[in-house]
Amino acid sequence: MSRKLLTIIAAAAIVLTGMTAQARNINVRGKVTIEGTGEPAYGVGIYNATTDKLIATTNDEGRYTVNIDENGSLKFRAMGTQSRTIPVNGQLSLNVTLLPEATELDEVVVMAKAINNKLITEPTDIDVKGNYLHVKTHVKIPHRLFSSNVRMIVQPAIYNVTRNEIMYMRPVVFDGHRYAITQQRMHDWDNTKDPLTPYIQVKHTGRRADDVLTLHDSVYVKNPKDDFRCDVMSSLETYNSVIYTDTFVIARGTVNPLRFLSYSLKGSPVTDERFFPAPEMQLRDTRGEMQLAFQVGKSNLDLTLGNNRSEMNRLSEQLREIENNPDMAIKSFTISGTASPEGIYESNRRLAEHRMQSAMDVILQGLSDDTRHNIEVGTEASVAGWDEVAQLLRADNLTDEAETIEKIIDRYPGNITRQGRNIKSLPFYTLLKNNYLPRLRNVSYRIVTQRYRYLTDEEIADLYRTNSSDMTRYEFWRLYSRADSTERESIIRRALEVDPHFLTGATDLADILIEKGTPDASLLEQMLTSAKREVPNESRLNHGIALLTDGQYTRADSILSLTPDTEIYHKAKIYSATLNGRYHDVIEEISSDSPFNEVLLLLTMKANDQAWEKAQKLGDSAKEEYIKAVAANRLDKYMAALSHLKNAFRLDPSLRETARIDGDIVDLLNDIDDESTDY
Repeated sequence: MSRKLLTIIAAAAIVLTGMTAQARNINVRGKVTIEGTGEPAYGVGIYNATTDKLIATTNDEGRYTVNIDENGSLKFRAMGTQSRTIPVNGQLSLNVTLLPEATELDEVVVMAKAINNKLITEPTDIDVKGNYLHVKTHVKIPHRLFSSNVRMIVQPAIYNVTRNEIMYMRPVVFDGHRYAITQQRMHDWDNTKDPLTPYIQVKHTGRRADDVLTLHDSVYVKNPKDDFRCDVMSSLETYNSVIYTDTFVIARGTVNPLRFLSYSLKGSPVTDERFFPAPEMQLRDTRGEMQLAFQVGKSNLDLTLGNNRSEMNRLSEQLREIENNPDMAIKSFTISGTASPEGIYESNRRLAEHRMQSAMDVILQGLSDDTRHNIEVGTEASVAGWDEVAQLLRADNLTDEAETIEKIIDRYPGNITRQGRNIKSLPFYTLLKNNYLPRLRNVSYRIVTQRYRYLTDEEIADLYRTNSSDMTRYEFWRLYSRADSTERESIIRRALEVDPHFLTGATDLADILIEKGTPDASLLEQMLTSAKREVPNESRLNHGIALLTDGQYTRADSILSLTPDTEIYHKAKIYSATLNGRYHDVIEEISSDSPFNEVLLLLTMKANDQAWEKAQKLGDSAKEEYIKAVAANRLDKYMAALSHLKNAFRLDPSLRETARIDGDIVDLLNDIDDESTDY
């Protein structure tokens, strides 16, 4: 390289001030997930692999941001997973998957054998409180059936007729005095291995006295509106054989006036700004271009020529911004050298290469070693064609001159040297030489940078249409918050497909579904169950309402108990308390809210006289007539009960199906069914 060229390069380098060749730190962002499940990994420790110093942890979305040397490495550690070390290599975005450690779990299988022979005996009540069925009754054991050397086992069970499932309650084990003594004296007897030991009672009454055993227990059911019955299985045994077995149905249908409880609850979107998604920067490409001019036949970069100095200053500022901004990185740097078409083609192409290399040397020496190492550099040398000269002439409305050149090009296609010799003889060639050919002698640069920035509303809407899987929670939230009601639900559902752990979005969708009358009890369940941090009270409210609608009263009560007792939550808490058996706490508010609900609550509290008195003041709808029948039947007002029940069936025949599982009404059905008239 000539001494003159070196002098010019050194002079150009002075323009790129402040750009020292040293390593720099960048901000690296990403998401950590678990291999196989794709679940976000919360609380993963992120270490600087060089210093082994903890520099960040992932949030509940599995996301992180760290500041680290662009040539450093990150180590990811979390309990139950295999740690990983990943080099940064100047990347602004690093998504990581962690492999779970292999573990072995013992499997426990519990099996039960159902007994199916069932006999009907005198009915009792199955009372409903929340999701619990309560049974309380007594079993009389005649002294003639029982002797001192036998054991009586009484096993009550709730049978779900709707789902064909059986749930066992606490058994009663009644041992004769001699049977109990013999058991204790057996040499190989270990009562700790007998599962019935906690339930054993020993007969201490006289031989001629009857004994009365109490059965009192409750079981949890998923849907109290199912059809249930209570079976009692009994077995009389000696030391080595069974001498008597039987099964009795002691209750059919549930006593549950609150099955008709009527209420309307409103949900709420998330209003606490602490739970609004934080704005997140997206990594976007930004392109910048510039051109440098050269003298005819020269490859040296002359900063005094044309706009070269201002272009180099602009490039200097752009590169300095990239070097000093940890949220930016150069993705690619492409340089193209171009020569004008006059002269020999191969000579012109080599001239373009020299121009390109001259400019490249000046630019690259202004970048740090690490930046030069991490970027992709592309080069391209070319010779402009005479057709480009014609295009410039047309742009200046010199149509005749342009057509003259185009005719020469058509006469000698593909031979740029022959075209040039003929064009040089044109009378207006001096115009081309002075005004147009210099515009084709240049070096152009195209710099593509990566930069984290916030998207505009228009960009978010466009991203949703083109590639919604790349959207962040904030961008989905911003989009659906500004959408009309017809679009909001579909936007949130798409957001949950992209990010199934988006609690704010799911809460807002739950509010929409409640307003539509189609709440979904599964929507928020997993998120609230696995939540590692504070959750919005609106999430609990909306989930509690959905659970109440789904018949999961106990779960709803647990969720709603965590909400504050303010106006927005109070009504849901009141009706949850009602459905979960805290009647005395809410009777006044329920009564003021609805006379019909007041009668239901009085019936549930077994205040039958008050219930009948107030029921007679209700209207004449199908459900009101039905509840009048229940209240009358409770007081043995048979004719009134039968009359009101017939009216209810006439107004709404579907209530017959409810009556078949209603312990308050089922005894009236046989009399109605015996009559020939259909209601």
